[in-house]
Amino acid sequence: MTGLLTVIFLTGCKAPPDPRRTNFKVEGPGVVVQYDDKTGRMKKVDIDQDKNGRFDTWSYWDATRLIRIEIDKDEDGRVERWEHFDEQRKLTKIGSSSRDDAIEDTWTYPDEQGFLARVETDSDRDGNIDKRETFVPAPEPQGRVLSVVELGLDKAGQPSQRLYYRPDGSFDRAETLRP
Repeated sequence: MTGLLTVIFLTGCKAPPDPRRTNFKVEGPGVVVQYDDKTGRMKKVDIDQDKNGRFDTWSYWDATRLIRIEIDKDEDGRVERWEHFDEQRKLTKIGSSSRDDAIEDTWTYPDEQGFLARVETDSDRDGNIDKRETFVPAPEPQGRVLSVVELGLDKAGQPSQRLYYRPDGSFDRAETLRP
């Protein structure tokens, strides 16, 4: 992913194009860089990563700030992966579609070291997270294990039920917080 970001940055962050010659779009082999027609700031980069003639990766920018990358790995016209970044270009979450229909409804969050920290799901797609899974370091180095699953989250993010797991990954107990 770092290589991809470097290519995007070097390709798209040169001086804004002359609108008389480019119409705010710069095209090259396997890449199209688009600039905002009012500000001249880079806004989108389309990439053909596997070089088969079809774009499969789209990144969204505000000049040099990466906002999001969308990936269509199987090139069926539907995005399967969304990578979201903060102002320092640090990956904050990865989105996916639980039904493989290009609707982002599951988000994976890394911890400070980049390991899996939590997964949130909006299974009924009403705009509210209804399931949260929390992961902690596993007994063996550099692994993660499921620790807690929270179900029935209300609009404030409070669960109606919690399921706890032992460090070896086996189920420990359930707790009902509200009916």
